[in-house]
Amino acid sequence: MAIGASASRPSIEVTGPATERPASGPGPYRGMTATVPPASIPLAFLLMAGFGLIAFGVATAAVAKRIVSGPTALPVVGAVHFGMLAFLSTAVVGALHQFVPVITASELRSVRVARVTLVMWIAGVWLLPAGLMPNITPMIVLGGAIVVVAACLSAWNFSGPLLKASESDSVTGLRSAVAYLVVTVSFGIVYAIDLHHGWFGLLPHRVLAHASLGLLGWIGLSYVAVAEKLWPMFLLSHKEKRGVGRLAVRIVPAGVLLLALGLLFAIRWLGLLGGAVTLGGLAFHVGSFVGWVQHRKRKLELLHAFVISSMAFMVLAATAGLVAELGEMGIAWRIRVASTSVAAAAMWVALAVIGHSHKIVPFITWTTLRKRGISKKPDGKPVLFGDLFSSALARASFGISLAAGVSLIVGILGGMPVLIATGGVLLAACGVLTTSNLALWPRVVVRSIRDAEVKSDESS
Repeated sequence: MAIGASASRPSIEVTGPATERPASGPGPYRGMTATVPPASIPLAFLLMAGFGLIAFGVATAAVAKRIVSGPTALPVVGAVHFGMLAFLSTAVVGALHQFVPVITASELRSVRVARVTLVMWIAGVWLLPAGLMPNITPMIVLGGAIVVVAACLSAWNFSGPLLKASESDSVTGLRSAVAYLVVTVSFGIVYAIDLHHGWFGLLPHRVLAHASLGLLGWIGLSYVAVAEKLWPMFLLSHKEKRGVGRLAVRIVPAGVLLLALGLLFAIRWLGLLGGAVTLGGLAFHVGSFVGWVQHRKRKLELLHAFVISSMAFMVLAATAGLVAELGEMGIAWRIRVASTSVAAAAMWVALAVIGHSHKIVPFITWTTLRKRGISKKPDGKPVLFGDLFSSALARASFGISLAAGVSLIVGILGGMPVLIATGGVLLAACGVLTTSNLALWPRVVVRSIRDAEVKSDESS
């Protein structure tokens, strides 16, 4: 996210424009031109993720009172799924359609399947939560089934490049993350069917098992894995040893598996062991970030404010989770503290996704504009990443998203619906602001370039 004082310099300045590099050339963008799918695929996913964030905020505000009185009620579960599926998962699936081919220098198995996946995924992740909130069984089951099929299609498409021999820490982590995606949605469809049949038994610890698989195993691990490529790239940072990041992408998936099994079968010691292992992996994730920062050749910018703030929520999630499990308290407070842990974990990845979107979307857009022959601004200077969004609006997105997270956490922990509703409204506002900034600002830039060209032609 090239925002702030250094926003005017593109991150790939030292390696040269990606569209001018040979497919086999060195550097983090080798093979990109030949292997990535059409930009319309990842950009459509990311655009819909922005709408998902808006829906998540609106739905959260609408069920604020229910979050306090009954956090496992179906309207609340529906609102949560707008966040987990329509926002976070949609953003991650979309980003991986661009990221996986880039880091592996290999094509997806099928661009056509990617397009089908896009349509099915968007339909499913909106249909499912929209059915959960008013408890419309056919919508819930149909939406869940579509999501399962779309997730399996994505996993199959990603498996081509991901299963090739690679020593990349990111590839290692994403292999596990994609597997957790399939497990999570398969687990979810069981919940959807069970809502009115009761043969599985929807107990709170099983709901938490599902949340752990999705939030930590799928979304969280995807971010941990992708960060091992994005952080050094955006910081122009190089380390001789990569051991810390390598440990993170291996320990987190193992810990999540133990945690989910412990929660699913109500084996307390196994859940505690899994939680401890997962926290150890996330500690290595933080250590990796510190290492990349120490070896950086660029100044810190607003992206890193997003990252650091997101890590603060991660620490809060871990702390609340430990208190909920080990603290002496009544059932009502235990549920409230556990809900705080889940909300804080969601804000960890939400802030990370919003922050990195200000890098990923401009990068894809920048590459697309260069392919169309648009490379210089009216003043003759090259179009850079920082020109493709408003830095002021990006800083506003950071402030609003941070305030939303704080408001939600305090509201849930303190049982204050007003603060929860405020947090939801702020999330929706952040979605509107970020989506408008990243989707519309490039059009302003292109229009100014076209106008300058017309004036130039008329004057000549």
